[in-house]
Amino acid sequence: MVKSNILFISDNVDCIELFIHAIKDCGEKQNLYLSSSMAGGLKKAEEISADFVFIDNKLFKAEAIEALSTITSNIYIAFGTDKYRPKTLAYDALSTIDLSRSDANDILAEILNTVCLPCSQGADIEDGQHTLFDAEFLDLVIESVPNYLFVKDTQFRIVRANQTFLSLYPESYRDKVIGSTTIEDYDPEEAKEFLEKDREAFVSGYSETVERIQFPNGDSRILFTQKKKFTDEHDQDYILGIATDVTEREDLIKKLTKSNQDLERFAYSASHDLKSPLNAIKNLVSWIEEDYFDEFPDGAKENFRLIKSRSIRMATLLDDLLEYSRVQKCLEDEEWGYLDVVVDSVLSVIEQSDKFTVKVVGPRLKLPRVAFQIVAMNLIGNAIKHHHKGYGEITIWVEANPKGHQISFIDDGPGIPITYSKKIFEMFQTLQSRDVIEGSGMGLALAKKVLEYYEGNIVLNSTHQNGARFDLFWPTSNRKA
Repeated sequence: MVKSNILFISDNVDCIELFIHAIKDCGEKQNLYLSSSMAGGLKKAEEISADFVFIDNKLFKAEAIEALSTITSNIYIAFGTDKYRPKTLAYDALSTIDLSRSDANDILAEILNTVCLPCSQGADIEDGQHTLFDAEFLDLVIESVPNYLFVKDTQFRIVRANQTFLSLYPESYRDKVIGSTTIEDYDPEEAKEFLEKDREAFVSGYSETVERIQFPNGDSRILFTQKKKFTDEHDQDYILGIATDVTEREDLIKKLTKSNQDLERFAYSASHDLKSPLNAIKNLVSWIEEDYFDEFPDGAKENFRLIKSRSIRMATLLDDLLEYSRVQKCLEDEEWGYLDVVVDSVLSVIEQSDKFTVKVVGPRLKLPRVAFQIVAMNLIGNAIKHHHKGYGEITIWVEANPKGHQISFIDDGPGIPITYSKKIFEMFQTLQSRDVIEGSGMGLALAKKVLEYYEGNIVLNSTHQNGARFDLFWPTSNRKA
């Protein structure tokens, strides 16, 4: 089949993608041209002697049809995601095609086979016109990219660049950038180092790097640069480079890293420095209690009991704060373990767990051991500590799937009012007075932080009756860096 010259007039990326997808399976590869405006489309249609013209419904102008009709009678209105039908006036008979239809490629194939072209027509088209994008549209795309975009040949010369890239150079030098390597004056060793990632892209097809660059205009910025090799229609190799300015992101990461390190040091220091006098108070109270407790009046005995319980609470709070601040560091070195084994380990250290029946229902999962241990310790511990009977049943329901595991902790305790569904995951939050049930209010906040580290989540089930149910989503994919 002789190749047809097909022109698609559209400025909508989604519509263009639908058209290219629909036409690519229409048998012989066609000569496809794009234009982003009706004015440009009229000019392009004349240049290439278009055999078929498809017009995006949103760009349709009835007055342009007469001019197009002098070039070809095969004119169609193409509908993409927007089904708006323009007023075609005297041209109501124009054929239409819905690019979003599943059989759009079949319809296009039928349209393209309706005309038989002379064999010489395709041969008369200049080589430079055999391209997916016309110059106007390609310029539009390149200049619309907010990143620094450039193309280099095998001699590492810049042969194309957008204005964003050229703006990095002094205005007096910008005309010299195209056609140069921009490092002609570099020391040979410096030039070799500068071009290392270019060579890697030409050899392996792709390279990327994050580096701080001192630009000719005096700016110092951190760029994430990706370079990908491609071959043009003349079998010439090039690399396309796209550099994204990540200076603010990298500076923020550096600040956050330092802030986290300072926070960890502070938490450790505070925990250690505060626990020392706290332990001294506990010891003094114990000694006084041993020597004189029987001689105290009842009111003094109660006050001593409160001093001891409050000092224990303070010690627990300090330990929990330290664990919360260091949880991410604990999770960085992952060791995997079976869910049921971790649960058994947790039960062995939780007080009163022997009075509860704990069962795991579902497939046997393998999860990051330390992470799941932290979550299970707090959820099972809370269920036991807050149970209104002091005995009961806890079920861990597991559903595994490729994207992520659903794990539910279900107890038959007093339950949690739904009004507290978000508050309970905040730090230092407890539903009952600490004088009634000891606790730092850190457990669920810690569990939530662990799940967020793995890009999962934990919620209180709002529909569960006769107890509390916490639903966890634990992604199966690796945590993002």
